[in-house]
Amino acid sequence: MLFRQLFDEDTWTYTYLIADTDGKEAILVDPVAEQVERDLRILEELGLKLRYCLETHIHADHITLTQ
Repeated sequence: MLFRQLFDEDTWTYTYLIADTDGKEAILVDPVAEQVERDLRILEELGLKLRYCLETHIHADHITLTQ
């Protein structure tokens, strides 16, 4: 199991990467639209396949990736 907390300074938002290191499948929790390139790069570097994105809540002051 892999758990990584990612931070976007512009929006002060945390995104969480959770992955099964054996199956190489990952989920992004609360991804930020402006950080999609960063997130895809990290997934590629770790050899992970993104299976799901989960948004746990809506931000009134910015757009997250799954909206």
